[in-house]
Amino acid sequence: MSRLSTLLEKIRRKGLRDSLRVLRERYFYYHWELLSVERSLALPVPCPVTTRRWPQVPIDRALLPAFDKYFAAQLPAIRGLLDKGCRGNAHLDADGNVMLMIWINERDYYDDQLYRCWIRIPPGCIYQFAGECALPYRGTGVVVLAQKLIWEHYRERGFKATRAVVNVRNEAALKLHVRMGFTEVGESIHVYCLLRCLHFHRRVPYHQPRLLHLRKPQLSTRAQTSADSRKEPL
Repeated sequence: MSRLSTLLEKIRRKGLRDSLRVLRERYFYYHWELLSVERSLALPVPCPVTTRRWPQVPIDRALLPAFDKYFAAQLPAIRGLLDKGCRGNAHLDADGNVMLMIWINERDYYDDQLYRCWIRIPPGCIYQFAGECALPYRGTGVVVLAQKLIWEHYRERGFKATRAVVNVRNEAALKLHVRMGFTEVGESIHVYCLLRCLHFHRRVPYHQPRLLHLRKPQLSTRAQTSADSRKEPL
């Protein structure tokens, strides 16, 4: 398939408006809003799988060849994170290939690869970021397992909470964080980029919750609503 045919197929699949938006954000200007969320490490983590199925290993330079199957395109970024001293954990498939990775930082973190801004982390808190799972393993429970092991490790070391930032456009990631017990910090980070080289950001506090629509209603609330609907009018 020629490059033109490939381009036309992408436009057909995404639609003209979304295709133009991607083009604008890639080459001219973008504005992202990131929500800060936090989770207490004391919360329980129900997990359907164990490390016997997918062992967790630390990411170091000796492990880099194991990224070739699923994450070859990310290898330059992975080397950069190792150079900065970030800690990464990975899970391996039956053939020894990395099929999931999560990166952790224990203090304020400057994201020089994607957001180009500082992520401020309070004492006793970790920052988790750059998590990715290979497509064949999504929905298997390995993402929950990876976070459970990381949280247990840091809780034993005396840390109290973990933080993350999530793009408001990424509803799947927002739902995952809500399901895992994250709550809103009350601050968003607006990230801007002009002509792929001018980066700036601003922090905006807010007070009204923005993720309530992603939370499932409590059973007691549903039961009360059902009971109220059966009441006879006075």
